[in-house]
Amino acid sequence: MEEYISSNGKKCLILNKIDSKELAYTIGFICADGNIDSLNRVDIALSIKDKEILNFIGDTIGSNVHTSNIYIKAQRRFPKCRTSRKIKDILKFIGNRKKEYRNLPIVKHDLIRYLVLGFFDGDGCITWGRRKDRNRIWQNVSFTSSFSLLEPVQKILESIGISSSIKPKGTDKCFVLKISSKTDVLKFCDWLYGDGEFVILKRKFDVFRALRLELGEFGETIKK
Repeated sequence: MEEYISSNGKKCLILNKIDSKELAYTIGFICADGNIDSLNRVDIALSIKDKEILNFIGDTIGSNVHTSNIYIKAQRRFPKCRTSRKIKDILKFIGNRKKEYRNLPIVKHDLIRYLVLGFFDGDGCITWGRRKDRNRIWQNVSFTSSFSLLEPVQKILESIGISSSIKPKGTDKCFVLKISSKTDVLKFCDWLYGDGEFVILKRKFDVFRALRLELGEFGETIKK
């Protein structure tokens, strides 16, 4: 990464290549949850409970994180945090400002996991529970995003032997990629969190650990 001073005197970022797990995660998250204006300024706003993500991204791209504690229920204004940074060549990596036309960039093999983790922390979730009619657990991993972003994720999953489906969500221009089988859900999470030292959004990781524990308590075989 390089910095330069624009004509208005503000610092801007040039992202020459994605060459670290920190950058791969950041670009994956921007694909999922970043707003990009006509000047290529990337803006990310999250609830305060997920501030750890913005702290990490801010450290990675050199941006400040601002927190607002304003709460006005009638105006749907809730406490949140925000960071922004102009990244001159961001579209070279993700293709388009509009989410429905974005693509995940191609990165080196050893960085794919971190790219998907960033995307997952922005647009993915793990859900599970116990079936009322039987003494067993159900589980899902899902991503809700545009088809142009989910298709490359599905190809990555196929390359590591994980089955998934993509279906439209209602009449919106968004789709849901879902992994449902116990074997595939655990395999995906083991792969995603394979670097035990690299967990940015702890609450999602904790859901996975709770699922593992629950499956273990019901006599399921879990292979680490």
